[in-house]
Amino acid sequence: MTVARSKRTDVLFALVALLLFLVPAAINRSPILYPDSIGYFQAGKAATSAAHIPLSTRPVAVPAKAGPAATMGIDTEDGVSDARSVYYGAAFALSWAIAGVWALPILQALLCVVAIYAALRRLAPDAPRTMRWAVVAGIGLVGGAGIFATTIMPDVFAGLMILAVAMIAIYRPNLTRAELIGWLALGVAAILFHKSHLLLALGMLGALFLLGLITRRQRWTSLGLIVLMIVVGGLGQVAFGIAARHAGLTVYSPPFVMARLIGDGTAEKYLRETCPQTHYATCRFLPRMPMTENDFLWSGDGSAVSFATLPAAEKARICDEQWPIVLGTLRSHGLEQLGKSLIGVFRQIATVGVTEYGLMPRDALTTLLHPDIQAYQQSGIGHHTMPLRLISGLMLACYALGGVALAILATRLRRNPGGFQAVPAWRTRLFEATLLVVFAVLLNGAVCGAISGVFDRYQGRVAWLIPLFALAILIQAGSARSGSPQRGR
Repeated sequence: MTVARSKRTDVLFALVALLLFLVPAAINRSPILYPDSIGYFQAGKAATSAAHIPLSTRPVAVPAKAGPAATMGIDTEDGVSDARSVYYGAAFALSWAIAGVWALPILQALLCVVAIYAALRRLAPDAPRTMRWAVVAGIGLVGGAGIFATTIMPDVFAGLMILAVAMIAIYRPNLTRAELIGWLALGVAAILFHKSHLLLALGMLGALFLLGLITRRQRWTSLGLIVLMIVVGGLGQVAFGIAARHAGLTVYSPPFVMARLIGDGTAEKYLRETCPQTHYATCRFLPRMPMTENDFLWSGDGSAVSFATLPAAEKARICDEQWPIVLGTLRSHGLEQLGKSLIGVFRQIATVGVTEYGLMPRDALTTLLHPDIQAYQQSGIGHHTMPLRLISGLMLACYALGGVALAILATRLRRNPGGFQAVPAWRTRLFEATLLVVFAVLLNGAVCGAISGVFDRYQGRVAWLIPLFALAILIQAGSARSGSPQRGR
């Protein structure tokens, strides 16, 4: 096959895979909009307005009490939360301004197709391209990557970031300069798009260093590149807070850890014991406890008061109280909290799906997205016909079966079929990459289950990596055994 014909074939396969990634959005008759999607858009609108980039010439009604900053999607009365990345928000807002609400999901789906295939070229170098493209399509259609790619949320970048770190960590010597730059850029973008991705990257960095100690083969260049990726992404997150404060805005980080302890009930016990003496601002929520972490942070229905509905000064007080309350709770009820956190971790690792995407976004009449949110009422989710439970079931089955297959296949990678001959290099690399990715998937469950809360989309966003690596081992081992090398193709 000539090089030109080979490239045309890859383009054709990529288009087919892209269409299969878009199937969930086609079933829904729209990309998936989640309530948080609106927050990201407003954050992105603020960023583009600050950069003097107009998104629309259509005037938007702004309540008089909100002040001029509201035209940028910022309410100075309530402060500015860093819970929604302005970087992801800017990507959403700019792509929406150029080509509408479909633009970002199509770009995300295309990025997934390219990234997964690029990874498979290294994970399974001897497998025929048709097998590799079939794996890409399957992961998008039934593995769960497709629905995350077509949802306007940064969730999909958690799995892509794990894949990027694994490729840099294990396959750096085999990567072309373009591939290396691409993986680094993808990793930096993922860290900029969500703080939890920074924690995952740090965990993988530690795991890679530990792997080097065990194998007595440190990959110092790979470690340095991953550190660079983390530093650039981390500095980007810090830059947002500095810029917002320079503009005279109050920036706060929602007290997620304290909220989780309130949801677990241990912080409630501590507050009931100490509020008569400490007079914490958080004590105002005691009459409503027990309450979930989401009720504490976000609910604002009618007369219910939550952290999100408080003015900036009250939010600042509660944020300042977070760590004293967390530490006090751990001192008083540490064993109980440890047990509940472990239960949360195990539950999260086993909880995979996308049923949470069934929540409808709230329609703020002042947002530029108002027409799109109105149109979203006619989507499959709006009419409750989107088969989110079926999709979640398929994802969970792929995750569970892939996990069992991966355990068996990865064990066989360590066996030497050549007797006294050296273990083939691809076996060692693939085994170590698998270890790193499995660790990251478990770490994702631990971080979300212990700190944030147990929700199916949290583990679902990375669950597709398990069947991906199981299939990569399967097709590579089979191709290497049959002696049909497809190296470099």
